Amino acid sequence: MSTKRSTYVMSGDSFFEPGVPIYVNRAQEAFEMHTHSHEFIEITYISEGSGVHYIGDESVSVEQGTLIFIPIGLSHVFRPKTPKKDSPLIVYNCLFPLEYLYELRSGFPQASEMIDFFTNEKLSWYSAKDSKGIYNSMFYEMYHEFSARPPGYFAVMTSLVIRMLTGLYRHQIQINMPVKDMPQWMAVDKAIDYINRNYESELKLREIAAKANLSERQFSRLFQRQTGMNFINYIQNIRMEAACRLLVTNHCSVTEISVAVGYTDLKFFHQLFKKKTGSTPRQYRATARIDQIQE
Repeated sequence: MSTKRSTYVMSGDSFFEPGVPIYVNRAQEAFEMHTHSHEFIEITYISEGSGVHYIGDESVSVEQGTLIFIPIGLSHVFRPKTPKKDSPLIVYNCLFPLEYLYELRSGFPQASEMIDFFTNEKLSWYSAKDSKGIYNSMFYEMYHEFSARPPGYFAVMTSLVIRMLTGLYRHQIQINMPVKDMPQWMAVDKAIDYINRNYESELKLREIAAKANLSERQFSRLFQRQTGMNFINYIQNIRMEAACRLLVTNHCSVTEISVAVGYTDLKFFHQLFKKKTGSTPRQYRATARIDQIQE
């Protein structure tokens, strides 16, 4: 399905305050929202739910963890997957004018190449998947800073915008470059991203190194340098982090969670979990629930 270009153009005057060229909100998308374009740049993060993003002449499925860069003048709108109120599509939006990027380039000349990429008039929209929840944390922090406005809030927001843009820039470089042409750090970064998205699968050093077009010895050395951990420890940590999230956020049994994060040996899972967290899975869940009640 495609959408027609809209004549409804959002002006920055409706969002930006004097001296604060960044606007952040958290909104629930609805079917009543009109297709629109805007005079500013927008970075959107899908915080909850799923749906469809109609942008330009395309319709693209979106889900929790989707990050989208939307340039000036491109018509778009989000639609929830269903009109049911128990399945909302919740998004974070970060808006800023093009002039703000010029200010960043002036203040951060080391980032000029990256800023030039985002100020290119021919740049189209694109999206990335937040496999580790890093952008979720950044948007949460940015929304808090923008809403509460504690001392130094704008400096924190600017640092977060630079981090987001840097991540999007690196992602765009990676997807457009063949593995054989990638610098080694980038090939390892791509392998790390693959691990983050597939931690529940059987991951073998030999196969991951081959994906990065590196020997096992080269890959292990670079992996250790870039993560501070060896291959096995990194995977174990990623799986234990996922297990901790599942223990807190759902009611699955410990056995089900063990399998969900990649361990069919329940005894080994228990031993590893206690080694990494200092408590058993059931103790961790009980403590987390008490903390939630007290909050």
